[in-house]
Amino acid sequence: MASSSVPLSLCCLLLLLPLSSLAQNPGENRQFRYRHEECRLERITGLQPRQRFESEAGVSEYFDSNEQQLQCAGVTVIRRTIKKGGLFLPVFSNTPGLVYGRGDDQGQRQPFTDQHQKIFDFRQGDVIAVPAGFVHWCYNNGDRPLVTITLLDTSSSANQLDSTHRQFMLAGSRQKGETKEGSFSGGQLLRAFDTKLLAEALGVPEELAQKIQREDSRGEMVMVSEGLKLIRSSSRSSGGEQEVAERERETRDGAGDHNGLEEALCAYRLRQNIDNPRQADYFNPQAGWITKLSAQKLPILRRLRLSARRGVMRPRATLAPQWVINAHDIVYVTKGRARVQVASDEGRAVHDGELRQGQLLVVPQNFVAIVSAEEEGFEWVTFKTNEDALDSQIAGKLSVFKGMPVDVIANAYRLSREEAFKLKFGRRDEIEIFEAYKPEKHAGRPYVE
Repeated sequence: MASSSVPLSLCCLLLLLPLSSLAQNPGENRQFRYRHEECRLERITGLQPRQRFESEAGVSEYFDSNEQQLQCAGVTVIRRTIKKGGLFLPVFSNTPGLVYGRGDDQGQRQPFTDQHQKIFDFRQGDVIAVPAGFVHWCYNNGDRPLVTITLLDTSSSANQLDSTHRQFMLAGSRQKGETKEGSFSGGQLLRAFDTKLLAEALGVPEELAQKIQREDSRGEMVMVSEGLKLIRSSSRSSGGEQEVAERERETRDGAGDHNGLEEALCAYRLRQNIDNPRQADYFNPQAGWITKLSAQKLPILRRLRLSARRGVMRPRATLAPQWVINAHDIVYVTKGRARVQVASDEGRAVHDGELRQGQLLVVPQNFVAIVSAEEEGFEWVTFKTNEDALDSQIAGKLSVFKGMPVDVIANAYRLSREEAFKLKFGRRDEIEIFEAYKPEKHAGRPYVE
């Protein structure tokens, strides 16, 4: 699947926090995730959104954070659809997160920056890192609706409130919400202040303060009738030049200790595209491809302690049985269907069924999963709760079977040495993503005593 070269939208992250607020030890940026019985999962099922909040220019759909598998992972997941010409109003959150963009449109590339903001194009397949407490907005300047999948890490130590995701709105409302448990309402926080005091703080007349405090029934996404007008800054470098400068700064500062000034977020890239098969980490022409996004590629993830992965499987392809050594997987299906099995430490299948477009599934740390694509293929994005998540496969070129002596395999499974040899080298040249099995092609190496 070729990656689109046109932008989906313009997104902005406002850099208005003290520089010293980022001078923290990355290793202290995640709370201990084990929460008593929450990861003792008897059964895992594919999830659909359960809460829906409509706005003038789109809809926000929340997956139920009370589901045990999401409680185990310590995350909240939101799917948002922003109409063409829609503006997702400025908000900030108590949790850091990753935003993955889906959609296809024909907008023009228009990068904008000024001294206080990062304003950039949001393309199909982009992942954007959003630290906790940082204001962000998004405008869809494309020709079609923009769909985003947002993962919010409620277990991050950056969240010092509770395990609930809280969205602080600088404008708009959520007064049109509907959930299976009842209705929901919420408004922008400026309405809570005394008008006179707010006007004094902002240095504006009270009449103007009243206007920004008035009730707004349009929701959290509003239509921009004549397009969003932004000012190009001639004193700043172009988008491409700025990204090169950011990469050079990341390479120079790399790992190690940093002071607050060096950790200024404006020096770091917040975005990386993972939809281009030419940049895949693993590519199999007959099976598909996988792209990994870790702190090695996007250093800001070291601060968020999150990472992502994009996968595309051809019809009847198989994903090697595997587990994640140091993270939970939160899998969202972007297209197609697959049969997915997940095994627990008790040797039971906690999930065995179909996973299809629009569904979400959590695979807890060290639980082993195997995936087989259906006839239409299978595409997904995975969010991981570690910035450098490590996967381990049971089969394939880089697998545990490949690393085991033949006699260990033979004695472990009560096999002959020839059978153990076949098991060890059955997928000897393939890595992680396998084409449909063909006995005549996958005979493995000839067995020699």
